[in-house]
Amino acid sequence: MQALEKVLLDALPATRRRRKVVVVHGLGGIGKTQLAVEFARKHHHQFSAVFWLDGSSAASLKQSFVDIVQKIPRGELTADGAAQLSDATVEADVAVRECQRWLSIPSNPHWLLLIDNVDRDHHDQEDPQAYHVQAFFPHGDHGSILITSRLANLQRLGSGVNVGIVAAEQARAILENNAGRVVENADMVLELLRGLPLALTQAGSYMRETNMSALTYAKHYSRTWERLMKSEESFPLEEYSDRSVLTTWTMSYKQVQRKSEEAACLLKLWGFLDSGEVWYELIAAGSDLAAEVDAPAWLLAVTEDELAFGEAMGLLSRYSLAEGREGTDSHSMHSVLHRWCGYVAGKHERQELGCLAAGLVAWSVPLESDAEFLKKRKRVMAHGLRVSGWIEEDSGLGKEKVVERALKGKEKAWGLEHTSTLSTVNNLGLLYVDLGRLDEAEKMYQRALQGYEKAWGPEHTSTLNTLNILNNLGNLYAGLGRLDEAEKMLQRALQGKEKAWGLEHTSTLDTVNDLGNLYADLGRLEEAEKMYQRALQGFEKAWGPEHTSTLSTVNNLGILYADLGRLDEAEKMLQRALQGYEKAWGPEHTSTLDTVNNLGILYADLGRLDEAEKMYQRALQGFEKAWGLEHTSTLNTVNNLGILYKNLGRLDEAEKMYQRALQGFEKAWGLEHTSTLSTVNNLGNLYAGLGWLDEAEKMYQRALQGYEKAWGPEHTSTLNTVNNLGILYKNLGRLDQAEKMYQRALAGYEKTFGESQCTIHAA
Repeated sequence: MQALEKVLLDALPATRRRRKVVVVHGLGGIGKTQLAVEFARKHHHQFSAVFWLDGSSAASLKQSFVDIVQKIPRGELTADGAAQLSDATVEADVAVRECQRWLSIPSNPHWLLLIDNVDRDHHDQEDPQAYHVQAFFPHGDHGSILITSRLANLQRLGSGVNVGIVAAEQARAILENNAGRVVENADMVLELLRGLPLALTQAGSYMRETNMSALTYAKHYSRTWERLMKSEESFPLEEYSDRSVLTTWTMSYKQVQRKSEEAACLLKLWGFLDSGEVWYELIAAGSDLAAEVDAPAWLLAVTEDELAFGEAMGLLSRYSLAEGREGTDSHSMHSVLHRWCGYVAGKHERQELGCLAAGLVAWSVPLESDAEFLKKRKRVMAHGLRVSGWIEEDSGLGKEKVVERALKGKEKAWGLEHTSTLSTVNNLGLLYVDLGRLDEAEKMYQRALQGYEKAWGPEHTSTLNTLNILNNLGNLYAGLGRLDEAEKMLQRALQGKEKAWGLEHTSTLDTVNDLGNLYADLGRLEEAEKMYQRALQGFEKAWGPEHTSTLSTVNNLGILYADLGRLDEAEKMLQRALQGYEKAWGPEHTSTLDTVNNLGILYADLGRLDEAEKMYQRALQGFEKAWGLEHTSTLNTVNNLGILYKNLGRLDEAEKMYQRALQGFEKAWGLEHTSTLSTVNNLGNLYAGLGWLDEAEKMYQRALQGYEKAWGPEHTSTLNTVNNLGILYKNLGRLDQAEKMYQRALAGYEKTFGESQCTIHAA
C-alpha cells in the first residue's frame, strides 16, 4: 500500500498534471485486486472520479468503457459520440473513443482509472481476447492509471509494485474472517498456505461451510490435496470472480505453453522437486545423460545451455509463475502454486515427471571430494526430501517401480540392467544416507546390487560399481547395528578390490579403513588398529599426508587411541586431522565438525572440560546449520553435551540434552539402535546421580538388553552398562547382585584390555 501511495499520491502540485501509471503485478491469487480495492476505498476522495475496468479480456474491457461512458454528462461528449450513444445498442469502440477523449480534457486531470486483471499477453496471437493495454490509455498527459496484472513485464509502462505474500497476522485475519470464527490450531493451515490470500480465503470459507477443523484441513491438504481443492470449488468466492486455487493459474500456464512447450514442461517437472530453489545445474543433470538414454526432447532443449534455461525461467517469471532469488542464480515459487504444478500434469505424466525428478536429484548428489561438497549437498537435500516423499506417498508406483523408471526416456523404461539406471539408484542410496533415511538407502543399494549381479553375474565382482555398492551396504549395515552383515559385505568388497586392483589401490584402502571402523565398533580394537595402520600407510604413500582420505584414517586412529586409553597419541592424531580438514575443506565442513566433536570427547576424557564444551558447541552449531536439528550427527553431539553437563554438575541441562538426543535417535534409528541405547545408558547415569534409582535401573536394564542383542555379552559398551548396574545395586544395598555385575564386568574388561588397564567406574 505504501508503494502505491508514494507513486499515486505523493506528487507536488507542479507535477500533479503528469500522468502516473502503476502496475501492481504478482502471482495469481496473491491479492493484487484486493490491494487495488483497498487503495480506491481509502483514497477515492482525493480523485475527481474513480473508474473500475475489467481487464480480463478485450471484450470485458470494452464493455467496461461502455458502462463508464453512460456516466459522462452528455454535454461533455462530442456531438457524434452523443448521437451514437443515444442508440439502444452502444458500440464499444465509440464508447472507448469518447471515454479516452473525455479523460484527456486538460480541465479534467484528477481521475483514477483502475484496470483489473490484465493477464492476457498481447503478443499471444492465438488468443483472440488478448490486447495491448496501452492502446486503451487516454491520450492526455495527466490522471492516474492503476493496473493489476500477472504480467511482470507490464511494469515498463510506469512504476511496478510487486505484491508478495501477506504477513502472518494478516494471513490469520483472512483465514479467520472467512471461517467466521477464531480457528484453533490455525498455524497448521497458515504454514501450508504461506500467506497466499486466495488460498487463505478459500480455506476459511470451506472451513466455515463444512465446520472443518484446522487439524482436519491440514491433514487433507497434505494427503488428498486435489480432492480437497475440487471440494472447495463447491463454495465459489465472489471477491475472486469465482476463481479457485485449481483454476487461477490455468490462463498463465496456457499462455506459457503456447509460447514454449519446454517452459511449460519445466514448470510441471518443478512440481516434483522442491519449491524453494531450482538452478541450471540441477535440471541440466538430465542432459548429461543424453549420450546414453532417450532423455525427453524438451529437457534437452531447455538445458542446451544456460541461455536456453534462462529463457525458459524468464518466461515463467514474466507470468509470475517463478521468482528469481536475489543474489543467487536460482529461482523459487510459492508453495501452493508448487502443489498445483504437480496437479496440472496428467496421471501418467506425473509418474514420468516424478521418476525424472528422482533421477535429476540422484545425478546431482556431489562427491565428498568436491570442493563445494557441503554447499552442493545442502542445496540438493531439499529436493531429495521432496522426491523421497513423492516416492513414499504419491507416486502410485511403489518404490521398486520408481527406481526402475528413474530417468527413463519418454515411454520406454531402461530396466534395472541399464548401468545408468543402476548408478542413479546407487546415488539415491547415498542421498538417503545423508538424509538419515537408512531403510530407503538399503533398498536402493540392494536394488542396484541385484541389477549389477543380474547384468554381470553373481560371481562377477570386478566392476567398480558393484564393489562400491558392497562397500556402501557394509557401511550402512554398520550404521544400523547389523554388524555381522556389515562384516560380510566389507570383506566381500575388500577381497574383490584386492583381486581386481591390488593391495595398495586407494579404493582397496577405503574398504580397509571402513573395516577398521567396524572392528572398532565390535570392540576388536587390535584388529581395528591393524586396519587403520595399513590404510594410513597406503594413503600417505598414494596421496600424501594431507589428503582427505589420509586425514579420515588419522581421525579414526585418534578415536581408537582414545578408546585404548592412549590419550596423548589420540590428541596428536585428532589435532592433525583437524588442521588438515580445516585447510582442505574449511572450518564448517561436516568432516571437520566430526573431528571437532571427537576432540570434545577426548578433552572430556582428559578432564579438560572447558575445552570440551567449546568443541561440542562448535560442532553442534555447525551440524545444526549443515544437517538440521534432527540429524543423527547433530544428535550425537547433543548426547555428548549431555555427558559433559552431567560431569560438570549442570544436571538440568544434561537431562534436556539427553532427552533431546533420545527422542531424536528413537525417531531416526528406532528403539534398539546402539546410539539410542548409549543415550539410554547415559540417562541411567544421570538418574543414578540424582538419586532416582528406580528410573536409573529401568534405563540400565533397557540398555543392557539392547547391547547384548546388538553387540553381544562381551562388548565394551555392554560391559560398561553391566558395571553401571553393579554400582547401582551397591547403592541400593543389593550387594549380591552388585558383586555379580562387577565380576562380569571385570572379567570382560580383562579379556579385552588386559589386567593392567582395568578400573571400575561409571561409563
